[in-house]
Amino acid sequence: MRIIVILAILLAAWASPARAQETSDPARRSHLELAGRYLELTQGGDLIKQMRGQMEEGYAESGLPPEQRAWMVQNFSQMFSDVMAATMVELRDDVADSFTVQELETAIAFYGSPIGRSVVRKQVDMNVVMQQVMMPLLMPRMTELMEKFCIRFDCAAVGAAAAKQGR
Repeated sequence: MRIIVILAILLAAWASPARAQETSDPARRSHLELAGRYLELTQGGDLIKQMRGQMEEGYAESGLPPEQRAWMVQNFSQMFSDVMAATMVELRDDVADSFTVQELETAIAFYGSPIGRSVVRKQVDMNVVMQQVMMPLLMPRMTELMEKFCIRFDCAAVGAAAAKQGR
């Protein structure tokens, strides 16, 4: 379910209009192209296929009938792929602003190499393991935190205000 957590974070963080801006500055355009290549190497392509495999494994343990599992994997994979493509467009400016041209060129050279691609795949796998370790530790603490919050504040009023804003 790591994918759902990632998706929720991405949607919450990037629920703004498209931020990528076209530019007539050739240096900036080149910098943005490098940022896009970096994102593709570190967040796209093979990783989408790898995520699909992880979804297949996760849904295999869900108890859903085979037809429903296949439907969920297919549709969730496509939705996740679409969201990641849009996310990479959104992140391109941020990556270009965060990394120098030299840093991007160096990262692209590394992540474009066989060992770099291997590192990215292993990072994705380790993130799944980290989530599996972290979730049982996080959930009781989140429950405790919310209990403390509700003791300190009126949860019913907070919920009503949030529901009113969501209209």
